[in-house]
Amino acid sequence: MAIEFPGLTINESDYKTKHGKGRIAVFLYAGNKDPRQVLDYAIYQYVGNNGYHELVDANMDNPWMRVILSDINSIEQKQFDGDIHKIDAKLNEAQ
Repeated sequence: MAIEFPGLTINESDYKTKHGKGRIAVFLYAGNKDPRQVLDYAIYQYVGNNGYHELVDANMDNPWMRVILSDINSIEQKQFDGDIHKIDAKLNEAQ
């Protein structure tokens, strides 16, 4: 049985891939224990033996958040074009 940690939350969303779907999960911890230990344990419980990618804070100054992605190698890749690839344009398309 998994250990529960007050203050540990997860936000999940699925995305379309070439082979079906992948998942992004954002873990946030706002408790009073060591965030690295809590998040390491939570991610271990979450992914099990499945492959995953983990995004790391570039400045290494935010140990309270982890982002996990599955199946990113199957996401459609396109050449980047700064004129058309804008986050706000994608959000407006979804509405």
